[in-house]
Amino acid sequence: MSGMSAIGKRSGIADLLAVFFLPLAANLSASLLLKLVPGAETALRFNALCQGCLLLFSFVRYRQGGSDGPREKRRFPLFEFAGTLFLYLLLIFLLFRSGYAASDRNYQTALRSLGGDGERAALIFYALCGAAAEELLFRGILERGLAVFLKRRWLTACIAALLFALYHGNLTQGLLAFPLGLAFSRLKARGSLRAALAAHLSINLLALIV
Repeated sequence: MSGMSAIGKRSGIADLLAVFFLPLAANLSASLLLKLVPGAETALRFNALCQGCLLLFSFVRYRQGGSDGPREKRRFPLFEFAGTLFLYLLLIFLLFRSGYAASDRNYQTALRSLGGDGERAALIFYALCGAAAEELLFRGILERGLAVFLKRRWLTACIAALLFALYHGNLTQGLLAFPLGLAFSRLKARGSLRAALAAHLSINLLALIV
């Protein structure tokens, strides 16, 4: 039993370290790849390529780390899924209605970096890869690593949601990401990682419309 416990702890530590190093590896990989294409580097294309690399690295790490829970068939949590989408729309409404989003310079800079004529395909690629990569990284790898050391699921979800919020790099998106991160964790617990991924993908697609 002690041997299995030691193996579990090593795996948990590896997952926690991966959460910090995989984004760095994705950033470096995107930088190197864009240097091979002269004149192609824009903020949006860099972000899209970075998220694509992060998705690939996170998928490999997630599969290498094994399953993070039982694989019993669970029904898709449709009620929680709809509630998560409603939560997103409510938060967006409140943030923009209050005028806070418009006054957040870091958020406005991030929005401008995603603009550009003729780059709709890159924007969609960024949105979809970002959702998948972030769910694998935070609800998949991070929560799996934290669960080795923390026995309370709510604490694991809170820490993952907090790091998810910080990952976005500005307060407006952080205020969105923290409660949504908790909702994604709830979806994962009730359904599976696929349920959280479906909600995140839907929200990122909604963000392109709203």
